[in-house]
Amino acid sequence: MMRLIDHWFTRAECARIFPFIGFILLLALQPWLVDLFTALGVAGQAAYLCRCLLALWLLFYFKADYRELTDKPARAQIGLALLAGVLVFLLWIAPYPVWLGGSETQAIVAMPMQTGTDLFWLACRWAGSALVVPVIEELFWRSYLMRRLDANDFLTVSPAAVTTYAILLSSVLFAVEHQLWFAGLLAGLVYAWLYRHSQVLWVAIIAHVTTNALLGAWVVFGDHWQYW
Repeated sequence: MMRLIDHWFTRAECARIFPFIGFILLLALQPWLVDLFTALGVAGQAAYLCRCLLALWLLFYFKADYRELTDKPARAQIGLALLAGVLVFLLWIAPYPVWLGGSETQAIVAMPMQTGTDLFWLACRWAGSALVVPVIEELFWRSYLMRRLDANDFLTVSPAAVTTYAILLSSVLFAVEHQLWFAGLLAGLVYAWLYRHSQVLWVAIIAHVTTNALLGAWVVFGDHWQYW
């Protein structure tokens, strides 16, 4: 199996694809995982924790391959990332019509928060969304796919030289991943611009972390569970 994978992808590609694909694969299997954990007497929310743990394990396994994560952002770049993250958060919670990915009013089942166990699963959900997802998505969508659209050997493509075509197409594909596709498109364009402008992937990651952390707080404290 590994020989077949090595034939299709380089190790550098695997390092940026596998954490994201593993997370998405377990998302597709979530209904079965929830049933399995429920049958074992474990809360169904454990399925999300499994997705995060798998992604973290793969990130750790490939940690030596992430050369783009060795470049640290300057203080001004961190400030820009935080501002961009807040902007994307505001774009995300803006009201959208159905044809832009918004949904009609419907009953939303909130995560229970009556016990310490409930709070534990809630913390896992927030931490996964705010800390794990931004890393695996920026490594895949911006560092890998956006540059791969410009050259087979994506590592040779400087973020500053990424073409408009690559930014637009990768952002469109990023949007398809989200129910709020228009908000996802705007977010993808912002994160892509940050990476090209700064040439430091951590800037895009910090912005993504900021967005998801604020969105998690908006969900929990504002009862806007439809975003989760």
